[in-house]
Amino acid sequence: MDGSTHRLFAASVSIATSTASGAPLWQAAASAVIATASSAGWTSPDSDQSWLDWVPGGHRGLTHWWGLPALLSVAVLIYVPPEAAWALWALLLGWGSHLLGDFVFGERPPGIPMAPWWAYAGLGLNSGGLVERGLRWIFPVFILWQALVLITGELVPWSA
Repeated sequence: MDGSTHRLFAASVSIATSTASGAPLWQAAASAVIATASSAGWTSPDSDQSWLDWVPGGHRGLTHWWGLPALLSVAVLIYVPPEAAWALWALLLGWGSHLLGDFVFGERPPGIPMAPWWAYAGLGLNSGGLVERGLRWIFPVFILWQALVLITGELVPWSA
């Protein structure tokens, strides 16, 4: 999955999570920014192509293993007070959405590692292909609808 699609997907996942959890609007907005920032570029699992190029497995190696965010989630549950954890959850949402995107759109190697840097699995759709390009047009409209639902609390905000 390309960086722009990763960011759009992370924003969508974050807004959906904020809406479902009843987060205040300021927190939902901040969470979307954090999730978007940690979903692509040097703060994302793709950091293995820049400043973390030394980690085992190369690109789509250890930084793309689902176990890292799972272990960090357990640590957040155990060690971070719930009222302070929202920013870390947003960061983990961005990281996790990146992994899910690469599971769906990733062909070299296909998907993400099921073990720390081996045993890959994924759907193998073409990164940058027709389906992903279509999502880049659909996501902004969907995110706008999600934002309206978050703000108004109505599933069909324009009918209220």
